[in-house]
Amino acid sequence: METQTTVLYEVVDSVTNEKFVTRERREALACYKAGDMVFEKHRSITNPSEDTQTVVYVSVRWTNNPEFLGD
Repeated sequence: METQTTVLYEVVDSVTNEKFVTRERREALACYKAGDMVFEKHRSITNPSEDTQTVVYVSVRWTNNPEFLGD
């Protein structure tokens, strides 16, 4: 069974409310430090058998999240 995980960052601009997605953590951290809202999204795809595929999405909001330390 093989699992493939992809991490994306969705940034919501605090002034214009426009959204964009990036794969670069450094870019997301810069936006977070500038006051924008950031969602870290993980997508894991697993193939338990040749006829079955499982997709799991996990989304973590950085802004106002006491569990996010913002390294």
